[in-house]
Amino acid sequence: MLPYLRLAQLTDLPMIEQIITDAKKLLHDDQIDQWQNGQPNKTQFVQDIQQQNCWVLCQHAKIVGTATLMFQADPNYQIIYDGRWSSDAPYAVIHRFAVQPAANGQHFGRYLFSNLLSQGCRQNYTHFRIDTHPDNLRMQHLIMQAGFQNRGWIQLQNEQQAPRLAYELDLDI
Repeated sequence: MLPYLRLAQLTDLPMIEQIITDAKKLLHDDQIDQWQNGQPNKTQFVQDIQQQNCWVLCQHAKIVGTATLMFQADPNYQIIYDGRWSSDAPYAVIHRFAVQPAANGQHFGRYLFSNLLSQGCRQNYTHFRIDTHPDNLRMQHLIMQAGFQNRGWIQLQNEQQAPRLAYELDLDI
């Protein structure tokens, strides 16, 4: 059975939190300073779920991945360093992307990306943006496999963390 995507519900919150906790531990173990400052957290996911921006990838009715797909401009993407965005067109943003680490090797990250892009297209978005920590090689590989192009660097607002690699996918090309 192929995995499928659905909108997250508040009852999914414990499993979403577990996936994020496991992903945070994996990042920590890999000495990657991403998601180590309390973000993302339960409050963000509750808000994402209530605004119908949080999605879960399911396999045999079990949640194996989660991501937030937002359809508004992200203020963190206003300024880009050492590069430029390919378009000023409206774009969808993918945040808080995580797959259950125990499910590694089953390509759930690819399915999650594919389904998120399909949802964006259903909302008439053909431009997508995402960012990740420069040391997060797993995520960089997955982002590039999904067809995104590196566009430069962004600095997260109100955070003293390392700049993030910024990626963009333009399905109009």
